[in-house]
Amino acid sequence: MTPTAVPDEGLRLARILPVAMAALVLLVALLTVTPWPVGAFQDDAIYTVLAKALATGEGYRMINLPGSPHATHYPPAYPFFLSLLWRLAPSFPANIVVFKFANAAWLALAASGSYLFARTRLGWGVGQASAAAVAGTLAIVVLLVTGVVLSEPMFMALLFPALLLAERASDTGSLRMAVIAGLACGVLALVRTLGAVIVPAACLVLLARRRVAAAAALAASAAVCVVPWQLWLNAWQHEVPSVLMGKYGAYGPWVADGFREGGFAFAWEVAVANVGAIVRFVGYAFMPVASLPPRILVVVGACVVSSLGVVVLVRRAPVTAVFLAAYAAVVVAWPFDPDRFVLALWPLLTLCWLAGLESLVRWRPAGRLRGGARVAVLAVCMAMVAGFGTYNWRGYRHQWWASVQRDAGSRAKPIAEWVAASTTASDVLMTDDDLIVYLYTGRRAMPTSTFVPSERVRPPTDQETEAAARTMLDLYRPRYYITTSAPGQRAAERLTMGDAPLLRRHQLIPNAFIYERIAP
Repeated sequence: MTPTAVPDEGLRLARILPVAMAALVLLVALLTVTPWPVGAFQDDAIYTVLAKALATGEGYRMINLPGSPHATHYPPAYPFFLSLLWRLAPSFPANIVVFKFANAAWLALAASGSYLFARTRLGWGVGQASAAAVAGTLAIVVLLVTGVVLSEPMFMALLFPALLLAERASDTGSLRMAVIAGLACGVLALVRTLGAVIVPAACLVLLARRRVAAAAALAASAAVCVVPWQLWLNAWQHEVPSVLMGKYGAYGPWVADGFREGGFAFAWEVAVANVGAIVRFVGYAFMPVASLPPRILVVVGACVVSSLGVVVLVRRAPVTAVFLAAYAAVVVAWPFDPDRFVLALWPLLTLCWLAGLESLVRWRPAGRLRGGARVAVLAVCMAMVAGFGTYNWRGYRHQWWASVQRDAGSRAKPIAEWVAASTTASDVLMTDDDLIVYLYTGRRAMPTSTFVPSERVRPPTDQETEAAARTMLDLYRPRYYITTSAPGQRAAERLTMGDAPLLRRHQLIPNAFIYERIAP
């Protein structure tokens, strides 16, 4: 063996391993793609409707609703990307598989971005960075949102370039780099609204380092992307009636109304509910047992190790550390289940946790008490690794990535079949599966209930559900009201009563109650 053989071998490994890692992530993600219909999360169907509207020349509109109001619920980057694929594969629903394959490719890019971040900002070796990238992207919780038409994989893929560029701009103070970083951050905000917190995070670090001109350049270039979308929102955000604002309208007025009505007490209840949801999610994912004490223990361990990871990021990637803090603050305050917000950052959170674990392993404290604390936390970490491994083994074994799609498809199929056979193309409907019904039958539809911020802390009363249904019946005058839920049925029954009923019982199919509107 020549003296240069070992370095050459290491160089080849450094070139091959990242490619093999990305290929592995792509392969696994492709193998988890299922033919189940779009609409499992509701959001995936909204993205599909918007892609269709853009691809068919109808503009950025909710063409599933009567009147086709302008779309203001989701920023346009992911629907625009899907619309390009729609033009290449215009046959629906066959093109849904194309969309899912594209998400698999985005996930592979996210793995590559995670690898580069670990190598350049955390200083990890090739093997360590590759293993971390695989752990962060092939977790079962990530595959759950990759195998459906959701924006999370695209967000994950674009997050790491935006962070790396912002870190580079903060290191150098280069105006050119700040402009490029700002554009990357602006594009990220157009994929998922919450991604916008990266802009103030980067600006804060730049200002802390007295790079005022670079901070201004980054903010200005990000505004080039974000301001047109904000102008669009201001122009059209009130086009959707308030009863549909939670599902189809702009976030701003919806959230503002919730906090205006609920005040500080509501804000506190939301924070408590969201922290509790995150604790339950993390506790079960890392310790999938029924007993509560070990799950609480691993949550405490996760917090300790993650805090150590944040300390590492403050030193090596300060923009990322501030971004995580700002993102977490918004998630805790947002009146919605936080799980998907957490999943969108899963590869980055994995790096943070592993960075904290690495610093804990390297820590050699003096004194028996500190040494014992270190050993105890390490033991909890090993239990977490074993628990997360068990959780993922169960998920792969039972194909959890398909469970939500399978359940939604099985529930909606009889409804779509009945609608296709029993209604005309001009009929307007109210149904729990309004988006699926539109996509698979062409009938315009709206939901049977509203969604308001207060639902994060308490379910709506029957009177509130009835009032929302009454409002939509008056606004859109649908021919049929179709529901699979108990609250929806109770509301419908109340609307069949009184001196001037709005509905009458029409038909019962295997899993849904169908009512017909009484024409005035």
